Amino acid sequence: MTPFCHPFHEYPKDYRRFTLDGLKELGWRMEVVGKGWRTGPTATLLVFVLEYAKLLLPFRAWRVMAHGILGWVLFPLRYLDLALFHAAEAGRIGNHCYVWLRKCGSEVAREGDGRQ
Repeated sequence: MTPFCHPFHEYPKDYRRFTLDGLKELGWRMEVVGKGWRTGPTATLLVFVLEYAKLLLPFRAWRVMAHGILGWVLFPLRYLDLALFHAAEAGRIGNHCYVWLRKCGSEVAREGDGRQ
């Protein structure tokens, strides 16, 4: 699982964003078992709303408090993603995507025999 539409963060570092196609390309020698979105467009919107609200506050303690309060108040809206996951375009602004990969059959068989 990797971030797609997610604000920059530095805990500990932030290096990349991936699409479903990009993740499949990384595992090009493997079979795709599953792929999809862990969190959808509403989650993306809410994360950006939280980050935007924190930009407006001058003190770290206020930002932490705002994050906790707004996160709790806005969380129920995330259930909208359950309906939006079925929309064809939901992935355009999805928050986190995933691809499950499996080694191809011949590679798995060779490893089981102890040969490489």
